Amino acid sequence: MKWLSKKSISLFALVLSVVTASPCIVTVRVACPNDTARAGILVCITDSGCALTDDLGIATIPVGAFGNYTVCVDPASLPAGATLSPLCQRIRVESDAPPTVIFDLGGTLCSTPPPPGPCWLTGGGTVDKSKGTPNYSFGGVVYPGCSPKAADGGNWNVVDHFTGLHFQGQRIIVDSCSGVPTSSPKVTVNVIDFHGEGVVSQNGVLVDDADKVDVTFEGRCIDNKEGGAGADMIYLKVMIGSTVVMQIGTSAAAPATITTGNLQIHQTSCNN
Repeated sequence: MKWLSKKSISLFALVLSVVTASPCIVTVRVACPNDTARAGILVCITDSGCALTDDLGIATIPVGAFGNYTVCVDPASLPAGATLSPLCQRIRVESDAPPTVIFDLGGTLCSTPPPPGPCWLTGGGTVDKSKGTPNYSFGGVVYPGCSPKAADGGNWNVVDHFTGLHFQGQRIIVDSCSGVPTSSPKVTVNVIDFHGEGVVSQNGVLVDDADKVDVTFEGRCIDNKEGGAGADMIYLKVMIGSTVVMQIGTSAAAPATITTGNLQIHQTSCNN
């Protein structure tokens, strides 16, 4: 896909006049299948660092380069009534939008489901493939804990592997939660629509905040099945002004089916 005209390329060149290297951010979530989570669980990635989960069970850890990593949860930090097996997962970071790593807790901590309400989103994976390379990689969180204030509405990353374009949605607004109930975790909706602003970069470099032009986007994610490959769906349209620079799916009514990964709708904290 030719994502920019000659005129837009000139505009984008101005946007990229001041750049800085960007590490890959791996998002890890440690929670029960019913979405119950606790803060203070220690998560570590080999040769990278450690972080504690927040109230939503989310920890973010930067890694310095593409490659293979081991993500582990410290069993001594698990809350009372929680069990976890396995304690470690091997992951491969192949783009600036690594998928969310999910650890499913067990035990008595997970016996009581959270109350229903509006929704928020975690997810990661790929869309389509050509000659062994995904067309797109995506990953991130939208409205963590149902809060528009947490991380300014979230962070949603998408990489177009054929153009080298990397999009980061950094100011996100959820427009609606709709659809049908699903059971993993148990929620009353399975569709989230959102829009906002962000930044774009070429080949893994980010636009300096002082020099970037406005980038707007709109998106929809549909959680059709746990283990969403071949079932969950995503739509995303990113624009510089009126120029579309990235698009996944034809429209919100005709999104693309993800090839690998998962999109998961949550409702914890939505009524708090």
